[in-house]
Amino acid sequence: MSEAELSLINKVELRIALAENDTQLEASLKLYLAPLLLKLASPHAAVRNAIFKVIQNLIPRITAARTIKLPIEALLEQVKASGDPAQAGLNTSVVLYSLLFVSRGIDRLSAEEKTQLVPKVISNIHTYPPQVSARLFNILCKLLDSWKVPERGSAQEETIGAFLGFDQRPEDEKFLARIIGKFLMLEPTASPVATPGLSVKESSFFTVDAGITFKSNQEIHALKVLLLDFLKAGFADTSVGVPLLIASADSSSAIKDPCEIRFKKLHTDPENKEYIYELIRLFVGTNDTPPVKSTLQDKIVQIFSKSKFVTSSDQISQIASVGLSSDYVRLKQSTVQFIKWVGLNNSEFASGSGHVLEEFNKSMALKLKENLQSEGWPQRDTSQVKNYSSSISQRLLHYEALGNILRANIDLIKNDPSYIEFLFQSLEGEVADMRSTIQDALSNLTIHLPRVSLDVKMKIKELGHYYLSKDIIDNDNLHSCRYISIKYINSTFNFEDAESRLLCILGAGKENRSDTTEEALRGLHPYWFNQLQSANTTDFKTTSELLGETTVVEFPQFGDFIKVFKNEIHRRKDAGSSFISLSKGIQFGLHVLIMQAIKGKNTVVVPDREWEVRVDKALEVDKQVRDLLIEEIAKLAKEDGIFTVYLGIIFEALYGQHNQGHISSDISYGDTFSKLISLAPSSVVEELISIAPRLLELTNDKISNDLALYQVAKSYGIITSHPANNDDVIRGLLNDVSETRGSLLATSYLVSRLVLRKRINLVLVDYLKRYCDILLKKITESSYYTVVLECIDQLSVYGALGPIINPEMEEYVKKFIDAIRPKVKKCDEKSVVALASLALALGKKVIELDNNPPIEILEDLNLVEQLIYDTHVSKQVEYTFTSGEAFVIATAGWESKLLERQIDIQGEKVEFVPSDLSRLPIILDRVLKSCANTKPSLRKASCIWLLSLVQYCGHLQSVKSKLTEAHISFMRFLGDKDELVQESASRGLSIVYEMGDFELKEVLVKGLLKSFTDTTSASKSSAGSVDHDTELFEENMFKVGDNSVSTYKDVLNLASDVGDPSLVYKFMSLAKTSSLWSSRKGMAFGLGSILSKSSLDNLLNNDSKLSSRLIPKLFRYKYDPSSAVQQSMIDIWNSLFKDTSKTINENFDIILEELLSGMGNKEWRVRQASTSGLADLLMLVLDERYEDHLERIWNMCFRVMDDIKESVRKESEKLSKVLTASLIRMIKTDKGSSVNVEGSRPSMVLHKLIPFLLGARGLMSDSEDVKNFSLETILKVCETKGPFIKPFIPTLLGNFINLMSSLEPEAINYIILNADKYNLKQNDLDSQRLQSLGRSPMMDIITKLINQVDESIIEEVVQHLVSSIKSSVGLPSKVCGSKVIIDLITKNSEIIKPYCERLLKVCVSQMSDKNETIVSSYAASAGYLSKVVSIDSVVSFAAHINKLYFESEDEKGREIAATSSEFVSKYSGEKFDLFASAFLPLAYIGRFDDNKKVRKCFEREWVENTTGSNYGIKLYFDEIMSFIRRYFQSSSFEIRKILAKSIINLSDSLKESSSVSKEGSLELVNLLIEANKGKSWDGKEFVFEALVKFSIIAKSSIDDDDLWEKVDRVVITEIKRRNKEYQKHAVKLAGHYIHHFHNEDVIEVYLEIMGKVLKDNYYKEDLGEIGDVYDSDEEDEDAMDVDLKPKISSKLNVELEEKKLSFIDNLIQSFYVTNGIFNHVLLQFILSQTKVLFHSKIIENTWRSKIAINELLSKVLVLVNPEDGSSKYPTLNSKEIDLLVENWTQLLLLCLDSDSIEKVKIQFIRFSSVISKFLHRLGDERADKVLRELEKFRESENSSVVRTELNRVLLK
Repeated sequence: MSEAELSLINKVELRIALAENDTQLEASLKLYLAPLLLKLASPHAAVRNAIFKVIQNLIPRITAARTIKLPIEALLEQVKASGDPAQAGLNTSVVLYSLLFVSRGIDRLSAEEKTQLVPKVISNIHTYPPQVSARLFNILCKLLDSWKVPERGSAQEETIGAFLGFDQRPEDEKFLARIIGKFLMLEPTASPVATPGLSVKESSFFTVDAGITFKSNQEIHALKVLLLDFLKAGFADTSVGVPLLIASADSSSAIKDPCEIRFKKLHTDPENKEYIYELIRLFVGTNDTPPVKSTLQDKIVQIFSKSKFVTSSDQISQIASVGLSSDYVRLKQSTVQFIKWVGLNNSEFASGSGHVLEEFNKSMALKLKENLQSEGWPQRDTSQVKNYSSSISQRLLHYEALGNILRANIDLIKNDPSYIEFLFQSLEGEVADMRSTIQDALSNLTIHLPRVSLDVKMKIKELGHYYLSKDIIDNDNLHSCRYISIKYINSTFNFEDAESRLLCILGAGKENRSDTTEEALRGLHPYWFNQLQSANTTDFKTTSELLGETTVVEFPQFGDFIKVFKNEIHRRKDAGSSFISLSKGIQFGLHVLIMQAIKGKNTVVVPDREWEVRVDKALEVDKQVRDLLIEEIAKLAKEDGIFTVYLGIIFEALYGQHNQGHISSDISYGDTFSKLISLAPSSVVEELISIAPRLLELTNDKISNDLALYQVAKSYGIITSHPANNDDVIRGLLNDVSETRGSLLATSYLVSRLVLRKRINLVLVDYLKRYCDILLKKITESSYYTVVLECIDQLSVYGALGPIINPEMEEYVKKFIDAIRPKVKKCDEKSVVALASLALALGKKVIELDNNPPIEILEDLNLVEQLIYDTHVSKQVEYTFTSGEAFVIATAGWESKLLERQIDIQGEKVEFVPSDLSRLPIILDRVLKSCANTKPSLRKASCIWLLSLVQYCGHLQSVKSKLTEAHISFMRFLGDKDELVQESASRGLSIVYEMGDFELKEVLVKGLLKSFTDTTSASKSSAGSVDHDTELFEENMFKVGDNSVSTYKDVLNLASDVGDPSLVYKFMSLAKTSSLWSSRKGMAFGLGSILSKSSLDNLLNNDSKLSSRLIPKLFRYKYDPSSAVQQSMIDIWNSLFKDTSKTINENFDIILEELLSGMGNKEWRVRQASTSGLADLLMLVLDERYEDHLERIWNMCFRVMDDIKESVRKESEKLSKVLTASLIRMIKTDKGSSVNVEGSRPSMVLHKLIPFLLGARGLMSDSEDVKNFSLETILKVCETKGPFIKPFIPTLLGNFINLMSSLEPEAINYIILNADKYNLKQNDLDSQRLQSLGRSPMMDIITKLINQVDESIIEEVVQHLVSSIKSSVGLPSKVCGSKVIIDLITKNSEIIKPYCERLLKVCVSQMSDKNETIVSSYAASAGYLSKVVSIDSVVSFAAHINKLYFESEDEKGREIAATSSEFVSKYSGEKFDLFASAFLPLAYIGRFDDNKKVRKCFEREWVENTTGSNYGIKLYFDEIMSFIRRYFQSSSFEIRKILAKSIINLSDSLKESSSVSKEGSLELVNLLIEANKGKSWDGKEFVFEALVKFSIIAKSSIDDDDLWEKVDRVVITEIKRRNKEYQKHAVKLAGHYIHHFHNEDVIEVYLEIMGKVLKDNYYKEDLGEIGDVYDSDEEDEDAMDVDLKPKISSKLNVELEEKKLSFIDNLIQSFYVTNGIFNHVLLQFILSQTKVLFHSKIIENTWRSKIAINELLSKVLVLVNPEDGSSKYPTLNSKEIDLLVENWTQLLLLCLDSDSIEKVKIQFIRFSSVISKFLHRLGDERADKVLRELEKFRESENSSVVRTELNRVLLK
C-alpha cells in the first residue's frame, strides 16, 4: 500500500515541478496541495517523509512566486474536517501544515477576499484544541488588516453578527471575546512566562501554539488595535465587556481612551454571574495566573462597587485584601470605596450571602483598623507623605468604610467595645480634616447601641466620664468627643438611668460647644429624649412610633439621681475642678423630684415640647402639683434623708458661689432652695437651723441681684423663725438690724414669718416703728426702692402692720401708700402689688385714706382701688396681669387662690389678716361694667382683670353669682382685634363653663350659640356683640375671598356640626393659647388648657358616635381658608389625635364622604377647604383605598376647577396634581397586565382627561398656572408610555407642536420686537430660542411619543403633523414640526417611507418662511427626507433648489438653496451618491458667492463629497457648464459675477484645455465675449478675468484667428473703460493677457492706459482736497525735493505707494521674451516707469518702493539675460541699456543712503550683481563701475549682514 502512495506522491510532485509558470503552478496547487497534505496522516513513515520532502521543495517556490494564490478555502475545509473533535481522530500534522499554508496564503488575498474568509476561519473555533485554535486565531489576526468596521446605524452593522455566524454559534463569539481579552494583556517575552492576567499556558497560546513570536510592544499594539476594531460590531455587550475593560487600562492612550469611552456606553449587567466571576478571576488571579495589573484592578473594583452579586462570592474578602495591600493609591482608594459600599448595603445583601458578608465585614474592619494604625495613629505620620491631600482623602475613605461596616454589623460592636474606643481615640487625636468623617462614623453606630452588651454600655459610660471630665483648652477634637459621648449616652441608656442623666448634665455646661449642649439638653428633656430614642432605629415604624407617641419616658428615681450627683460633686471637689453645670444638675434634680411626686396623677405637667416650662410654672401656680410635691417631700423626709442631702447640695452651691471659686454662679440656687424649704415639713426646716447664720452672711451685700437676695432672705426668714430657735436668739437677730439692703430684707422676712408662726410676742410695736422709720427713709432712695417695697409687701400681707395686731402701725401704712402712689401711676409692677398688700393692712379703714394729691375716684371705688383701676392705661401686658392680681389681693386677700399659694411654711395659716370679701362684688361689677367700655386700653385691661378674678376667686360665691355676666363679657371679647384679648376671653369662657353646674352650662351653651346665630338686637344685647358679621381681625389681615372670618364662629360651628355645642369650651382651650404662653403672667392661665384636652380625650374615647361626627368635620376645618381658623383646628386636631395616619385610616370613608359633599357646598369656604383637604387625604392613603371612588373624585375635581372663586380653583390644581400622580401610578401598575386597553379604567379616564387638559380649561386657558399644570400633567402621562397612551399620540403630537409657541414666555416676544434697542441680533436670539426648545420638557416627551409610533397610527400621525406644521405660528412651533419629521425618519424610517413625499412638499413650502432659523430647520428635514424618498423626488427637489438659487431676487433665496443643498448631502447618507450630480454642480458654483453664509455651506458640501480635488470639477464639468450657459446672461449681476468666479476657478484648476472639449471651449469663450459687452458694473471685472484666464488655457486647443481677434478687441475695449475702479482691474488683467497673447494693438493700448494709471493725477480722487493742487502731470525738475510735496497721511501714502507698485509689478508680468524676441516699446516703458516712480509729487517713496523696484528690475534682467542659458540672448538697444544703468544709478543714491534699512541695501546689492553680470556680458565698462561702487560702500558699511552680502557678490 505504501508503494502505491509513494508512486502517487511522486506523480503529483512531478506534475507540480513541471509547472512552467505561476499560472500553471497555481492551478496545480489548487488541485493537489490539500490532498497532498492529507497524506501526512498516512501510517507509513516513508509516505510521511516523502510529503515532508515535497513541502520542503514547495515552500521556497511558493515564497518566490508572490502572485499565485493558494487554495485557502480547501485547506481550511481540510483543517475543519481533520481537526474536528467529533471525527474519529485528530491528525496534528495534517492540521498544522494545512494551517501553515493558509497562513502563507493570506497576504496574497484581496481585501474583499480576506473579509469573506473571516467567518470561515472563526467557525467553531471554540471546539478545537488550543494548538489548532491558536493558529486559527493567528490567521484571523492577519485577516483583520483589511477588516472594515460597519458604519453605526447602517444595515451592515445590524447584519454583521449573522455574517460572522454568531447567531448560530454564540460560543464562538464568547470564545473570541475571551481570547481577545487575554491577548490585550499579552507582553513581549523571550519565552512563555506567567504575566499579569496570563498564565504560562495562555501566553503559549499566542506565541508557541500559534507559531509566532512578538519581538516588541509595537507589534502587539498594532494587533490590539485591529482586534478592538473587530469587536466594534457583531459582538454583544455582554461579550465585549471584559475585553473593553481590559483595554481601558492599557498603557497606550491610543487604546485606552477610546475603549474607556466605549466601555462606558456598554449596557453591562453588574449582576451577571459569568461576567462578575471572570472579573474576580482577573482581579485575584488563580493558582497559575497572576492577578492583572493594578490599573486594571482599580477599574474592576469600581465595577464591584456596583454589583450586589459580588457580595455572594467567597472571595470578597480576598478582593478587599488585595486592594488594600496594593501600592497603587487609586486602587487602594477604590477598594476602600468598595468596602464602604458593601457596608452601606449590608442589610440588602445579607439575605442571600449572610455568612460570606459576616466574615468579610469582620476581616475588613480589622484590616482597615490595622491600615490606619500602620500609617501612624491616632495621627498619621506625614514625614514620608508626598501628596498630603491624597493621603488625607485615602485616610478619610478608610474611616468612612470602617464606619459603614460597623454600622451594618452590630456583631462587631455588640460584645466588643474596641472599635468604638478606637474611633473615639481617633477622633481625639486625628487632624481637623478627619474630624467630621470620624464623627459621622461614630454617629452612624447609635442605632445599634441600645442592643449592645452590658460591658459595652459600661465602656460607653466610661468614655463619657472620661471626655466630659477632661479639661478642654480650645481643643475642637475633644469638643467633638464630648458631643459624640453625649449622643452615645442618649442612644444607649433609658431616661431613667441616673448616671446617664448626670453625664448629660455635664454636657450641658456652658464650656461645651453648642452642639454638645443641645444634645445634652435633649437628654434632660423627656419629650425630645423620647423622640430621639424612638427615631434611633432602622426598623419600619409608624409616624406616631417615630415621634415617640406610643412610648412613655420614665424618670430616674430621685434618690438614685441625688446619689450619683453627690458623688460627682465630691469627685470634682477632690480633683479641685469646677462643676460648671452644677446649676443644671440642681434644676434637673428638682424636675426629677416633681415628676416623681406627680407620677400616675393627671396634672397640668405632661412631657410635651413645653414640659420644662410647665413643670417650673406648675410648681409656682398649680395647687395640685404643689400639694403632690409637699406629700412627696414629707415622704422622703421620713425615709432616708435624701431630700436633706439634696437641700445640702443646693445650699453649698448657694453659699459656695460667693465664697468658693470652683462653683459657678447662678441665680437659680437661691430660688430652688427657697421653693423647696417652703414646701418642706417642719422637721426638715429644723435640720437647717444651723445654716441660718451663713444665710444671713449672704444677705450682707454679697448678693447684688435683687431676686437672688429676696430668695436668700426668704429662706433665712423661714428657717430662723422656726420654733426650735429660742426667743432670745431671735431678739438678738432683730436688734442687730442694719440699713443695708440685705439686712432690711432679712428682717422683713423674719418678722413676717414670725407673725405667720404666731410668735407675735417677738414682734414689738416699737421695734416695728423703728424698722418702718428706716424703710420710710430708704424708700426715697432709688437703689433701695424695690427692696423697701418687698419689705413692705411681706410685712403687710402677713398682717405684721395690722389691722388685727399692731393697729398702731396704721399711720405708717398710710405713709407707705403716699410714698408709692407716684410709682403706681407710672405703672410700676411691684408698686401696685405693694399697694394692694397695704390695703390688706388697713382693712376697712382703707376708705379713710386721704385723696391727696387728689385724683378722680369713681363712686364705687376707694382710693387704692382707683389707683389700681387707673393702671389700665399701661400698654405693658405683664403690668395689666399684675394689676389684675392686685385687685384679687385687695378684694379677696387670703381667700383668693393667688395668696393661698404664697404660704411658705407648711402647717401654718394666716390668722392676723381679716377675711373681708365686701369689696369683691363691687370690684367685680366695676370690671364687668368696664368690659363694655369703648376705650381699647380699658377693655383690654378689664378682660384680663375679669380673667384674674374668675381664675383666682371663682370658688367664692360673689364670683359664682356673676358667672353668666362674666360669660357674656368674655363673649364680647372674642371679637376683639387683640389676639391676647381673644385668647384671654377664650380661656375665661372655658373656666366659666367648667365652674358652672349642669343648668348653668346649658344656659351658657345656648347663650354662646345664640350669639353666633341670632343677629337681632335683642340677642346682641343679651349675648354680646359677636355675630356672623363680626370681624375678629384687622381688615384684610386674614382675607379669604370677599370677607373676613371668625375663628370662634368656626370653632362653634364645628361643635354644632358634631352635635354637641358644649364642646366649644373645650375646643377654645385647645385652639388658642400661644399668646398666653408667651406672657410671663399669662402662662398661669394657659397652663390649665391641658386639663380641657384630657377631659375631651375621655369624652371621645367613651362616645364613638361623637368621634365619628367630629373627625370628618375637624379634618375639613383644618384646611379652612382662614389661617387663623386653620391653626386653631390644627391645634385641636394635634391635641386630640397623636397618630394622624391611624386616625385617617380608621375613618377614611366618612372623611372622604364629608369632603366630596363639601366640594359641592354652596359656601365657597367649605368648597375650598374640602378641595384642599381631599388633596391631602389622598396622599395619606394607598390608591386602593379610593380606587372605587376615583370617578366621583375626578368629577368633583373638574367641577371645582371651574369654580367661580379663584382660591377654590387654585386648590383644585393641587388636587389635580395628586390625582394625576395617582393616575400615573395606575397606568404604570396596569401596563404589564393583560387587560383590554380600550375598556380599562385608565383608558376611560384618559379619554376624559386628555381632551380636558388640551382644551380651553387646560393648555388653552388664560391662566398661566392652569397652563403649567395642564402641561405638567400631560407630560407625566406621556412619560408612562405603554398601551394606554398610544391611541392619543397623533392628537398629542399635533397639539404639542402648535403649543410650543404659545408656551414661550411673553418676555421673549418683547425682546424680539425690541431687539434693536438692546443691540441684539435676530439670529442670536433665535439660537437661544432653539437651545431652550431643545431643553424643553415638551420636546423630550415628543421624542418619547415618537418612539411609540408604529404602523397602526403612523398615517394619523402624519396627518396631524402636516396639519400642525401648516397651521402653526411662531418659531418654536415651526421648528418643533421640523424636529418631529427628523425624529420620525431616524427612528421609524421604514413605516414613514410611504408618506415622505408628502412631508417633503411640506418642508419645501415652509422653506419660504421669512425666518432663517425656520428655513434652516425645514431644510434639514428635507435633507433627512432625501434619504428615504424616491430618486425622482430628490431630483425635483434639486431642481427647485437650483431655480431658487439662480432666479431669486435677493440673497435669501440663495441662502435657502445653500442650506438645503448642504443638508441633503449631509443627511441623505450613502444615497447621496445616486443623485450627487443634481447637487454638486451648484455647490461648485455657490462656493464663489460673496455671501459668506452661502459660500461656507457650498464649500463644505463640495469638499466633503469631492475631497476638494480637481477630479470633482472634471466629473461634473458638463453640468457646471450647463448652469453657466443658462444663467451667464442673467439679469442679476450678482449671478454673473458668481459664474465668472466659477470660470476663473475652472481655469486655475484645470490649467490646460485637455479636460474641456474644443466645442465647449469655443462656446465658453464666445459666451464670455458676449458677457463682457456693455458698460462696466460692480463685479464685471470677474467676468473679464474669466475671459482672460479661460482664453489662456483654451489657446492651445482653439485655432481660430477670428475668435482671438474678437478677444483682443474685447480686451482693448475693457481697458479703455472710463470707470477707474474697473479700469484698474482691467489693465492688470490685460498685462496678464499680453504675456500670453503678444498682440501689438493690445500692447499699444495697454501702455497708453498704463501711462495714465501711473501718473499722479490719476489718484487725485484718492487725495480728497489735496488733489486739487495737482492740475497737470508735467514733469518738475524739483519733484525730488521733498519739501515741495504736499503733505499726505502716512497711511494714505502707503496705500498709494502699494497701488502704484502693483501696477509696476503688472508691467513686469506682461513682459515676455519668446525665442529671444520681445517688445522693445514695452521694455522701454517699463524701464522709464521704474525710473519715474521716484519723481512723484504726491507719494513719498519708502523702503517698499526701493525693495520692489530692485526685485522687479532683477526679474527683467533675468528674462533678458538668463543665467542658465536656457534662452537665446535677446538684444537690447543702447537706449534700453542706458535706461537700465540710469535706474541703477538712481537706486544707488536712494538705497545706499545711511538711513536705508538693511533689506533695501541687500536687495540693491543683489540687483547690482545682476546688472554687473549683464553689462559684463555686453562688454560694457560700466560693469566695473558697479563693482567699484559696491567696494566703496563696503568700506563704510557697519552692518555685518550687509557686509556678508557684499562679500558674496564681490568675491564671485
